[in-house]
Parts: sequence; structure tokens; C-alpha cells
Amino acid sequence: MDPSSRITFYNNACAQKKQIALMEREFGPVIVGEWSLATDNCAMWLNGFNDNLPGFPRSPCKYQACSAPYMGDDQPGTPVDIGKPIQGPYGTGMSGPSFGMCPTDRDWMTERYNRGEGGMSWVSAPPEAPRGRDGTDEVMTLLAHKKISAFSGIGHGFYFWNFRTDLYNPQWSYMLALERGWIPKGDLNDERILNSCHKEDAGEFVCEANRDAPEDTVRSGMTYALGEEEKSAKYIDKLHDDDLYDEADTIFSEFWNAHRGEGATCDFGGAAMLAEENKTHTEDYYTDDYYNVTEVNEFPMWKIIVLGVVGMLVGGFAGFTLAMKLNPRFNRAVRSSTMLRPVTSSKVFRQSFGNLIEPGFHPLDYE
Repeated sequence: MDPSSRITFYNNACAQKKQIALMEREFGPVIVGEWSLATDNCAMWLNGFNDNLPGFPRSPCKYQACSAPYMGDDQPGTPVDIGKPIQGPYGTGMSGPSFGMCPTDRDWMTERYNRGEGGMSWVSAPPEAPRGRDGTDEVMTLLAHKKISAFSGIGHGFYFWNFRTDLYNPQWSYMLALERGWIPKGDLNDERILNSCHKEDAGEFVCEANRDAPEDTVRSGMTYALGEEEKSAKYIDKLHDDDLYDEADTIFSEFWNAHRGEGATCDFGGAAMLAEENKTHTEDYYTDDYYNVTEVNEFPMWKIIVLGVVGMLVGGFAGFTLAMKLNPRFNRAVRSSTMLRPVTSSKVFRQSFGNLIEPGFHPLDYE
């Protein structure tokens, strides 16, 4: 799956409700499976032995020490050699043990909207979130609530992939997801689940062009959307920069709103992404989604450097002053220094530190 914002994953999960309702009406009871909470293609051998989808994973993954082989060390290639990189045969993508470490997943980042982060910072962030910025528990919990709301609230149930996993990967392990609190235990009629899709159901999101996507990618998405509507796409070749992205906003939004009930998603091959409508909300709005995060107030590096320098200067001056006041020998040594003569010969200096000179001491006459 292509990296996307949490809003996109949330909306796609809630959009399944309409599809499930349609299938229930046409065919009968629907049980959804197999599903997971994965939002990346990091899990090892996801598409077969040493294989992944071509070009995947799109973002760096976390690694952990590979497990011991459950069939014993007498199997070919076991245990994993910690001194070797990934070994062949290879598939169309990349997935496998490397130097004794196996890929698992990547963390979600808490978003700081007051700094212009709009839900995609986790894509370019390190696979392991910095201290205080890990939003994985929050995103996975909300995503699980929204998926279960669709699968169990509209459909007739679900089954998860998998009951447990070899490595620690709760996105794919039902038992580990329960332990982390992502999936509630027992009561699927929990109010948090029943009301988890209220903003998506109310249509409070818009589908707009991804400003980080190359222009060719955006044109491809626009061509697809216009083609599905049997409209000409020739004119978009003449559009560039903001004109192209602004026109894409209109095309993507109209197509998604017209076909979201049929299962259409706001992706268009990475050319588009969901964004919340620009609205003013009350405090109650921020109680059930990713906005309700603890703001991490990181101190800018330049302030740390400035404070460090100021601290050294103040500390040095205080130490010098104490030494001049309390240590006559240090006082005499400073006043006798040739290098410091311009300072020690001043009236202010003599008035400040001249009262503790040892009896009989006479400063050197340099003239």
C-alpha cells in the first residue's frame, strides 16, 4: 500500500460501510476477512518468500532480531546468519532477513498542526519515532475502531489476520493488538466504536491534490478521473505548477464525492490525499481523534546553543569574581598579568578587586 495520511486510512475504513451495506442488501450476510491494521508493506515475506510488491516498501522499516526457526536449526539456511545481508532467491520486491534482523513495521508520528504538519510527516520520518513523538497507539486504536464499526456494525462480523505472529508485529497479530489496547476486548458495541466514523459519515473531508507528488503523477491521476467520466483530458498538458494542482483539486474532489459510495478512494496513484475541511471547531471536537495529542514542545537548537554560551559566560564571570574576592593569590596573579593589564589597570577593576591585595604587594610597573 502506498504511504498516505492517517485521514486517508480512516476515511477508507469508514467508506467500507456503504459497500458492506450494499452487499448485505444484494447477497445476504457479509463477514469481512482477512483484515489487519497494517498501514505499510514492511512485514517480512508479506507477498511470499523473500518477496514484496514491486517497489515496496515505499518507506524505511523498523527491524528486530529474527526469531529462532520453529522447525529447528537443521533446516536449510537456519539459523539466520548475522554476518550476511539478505540472501536470494529474490522476488519482485524486497523483504527478508538481513544481518540477523527482520523487518516488521514503522511508527506513526504525532502531528503538530501548529507547525504546518498535515498528516504526512510520518512518511519521511525515521521508521522509529523520536521520543515523545510516537503516535502509533493512537492511530492504530482509532483505525481499529473505524474498521470494526464498518465490519461489525454494518456487516455480520469479521476475522483478523492473524491470531498471532512470529515476530512482534501487532498490526498483524490479533492477540498483540488486544494487548496494546488497539482492539477492545469483548464489547464491540462500545460507544467509541459505534461513533468512530461520525466525521467521515458527515463528509467533513475533501479530496485534494497531493502537493508533494510530481506533476506527471498528478496528471496521470487527473487523466484517469476524467477518463472514467468520459471527459477530455487534453487540456491538462498545458497546466503547470499551482494551476495544475488547483485544477486537480477540483477533478479529484468531484470524482471522489461522486463515487465514494461505490468504494472509490482518494488516492489516484499517490496523486491525491484527503484533508479536513477548513472549519472552526469547539473544544468538544478534539476528543476522539488524532488532534487530541500531547503537544511535544521541542526547544529549538539555536536557543540551546545561545543559552549554553550565555551560561558559560555567566558562570565564568561568577567564578572569576568569587576567585578575585576570596583568593588574594589569584587576585595578585591576575593583576600582575601583562596580557590583562588594560583591564586590571582600569579604575573600575581596582575599585572592585583591589581591596584584597596582600600587604606589601605592588603591581609591576610596565612603563
